[in-house]
Amino acid sequence: MLRSIFIFLAASLLFSASSYGQTEKNKTIGFYGHRFTLQLGVGGHHNTLLKLASYQERKLRTTAYYTKYRNKIKDDQFNYSFYGSLGFMLKERTALSFDFTYYTGNIFLERVNQKEIYDEYGYYYSTVGGYDARVNYTTLRIMPRIEIGSKGSNMPTGLVNVLGIGVELSKLKSGNYQAITSYDYYQLTGSMDSVFISNQRLKFKDEFSVNLTLMYGLEYRLALSKNIAWNFGGYAHVNFPIQAAIDDLFGTIDFGYGTNYDEEHKIQVSRYRFQNLFSVRTGIVIML
Repeated sequence: MLRSIFIFLAASLLFSASSYGQTEKNKTIGFYGHRFTLQLGVGGHHNTLLKLASYQERKLRTTAYYTKYRNKIKDDQFNYSFYGSLGFMLKERTALSFDFTYYTGNIFLERVNQKEIYDEYGYYYSTVGGYDARVNYTTLRIMPRIEIGSKGSNMPTGLVNVLGIGVELSKLKSGNYQAITSYDYYQLTGSMDSVFISNQRLKFKDEFSVNLTLMYGLEYRLALSKNIAWNFGGYAHVNFPIQAAIDDLFGTIDFGYGTNYDEEHKIQVSRYRFQNLFSVRTGIVIML
């Protein structure tokens, strides 16, 4: 049954591609003269590389202290995204598009909501709070892109090379999370039973961390009609973590009297996005 459905779908797509292929005789700028495009769809990437590269993720995965916590939390291996893109044909094989992508992800943080208190002479005398937890974050990416069709493609359909440079704005999400206290009797006893895990309300500043993003991708857009195509693509991207440079420039990190953990967590999210190197997505293309 599944084999029959697969054959039927494959035949339908091939029929659509051949039926709505633009010939040299009727070829104009834009597929059948449609020069504007609207793309909508979903995407994702796998966290394996991130969890190998991130020091915090390796610590969570290998340290005995976190054994009880690892068994309690959900091990989410995928991050997901939603995207929308507006495009305009400049030439027969060249287009300009503006891409908007909304990512959801998660990250492991230490010492969340911890406050170190110092007196007027800089001597530490108290610590308030402090939890280790896997928490959620969101990322909004805004990216202008140049699209270059391969030889013989009927742009915006066919095989398309995509080059983009944009900005990512990431923010940690406040909420209720399973968390482990950063200070307990484990170091004294070495017993896993001394690690206390509870549901905690964790509060983050409503501030963005910033990354500069460079991207190259390949998209294939299969025409389903004269106005609609199906898009699927793969992308390689580098997200440069410029948050540390911004914080250092404006002096928002306190290096004199201790660690500003709110700023440290912002920087950690920015570096975490740097380790997101590959992604895929699929959706529909509406040609106007």
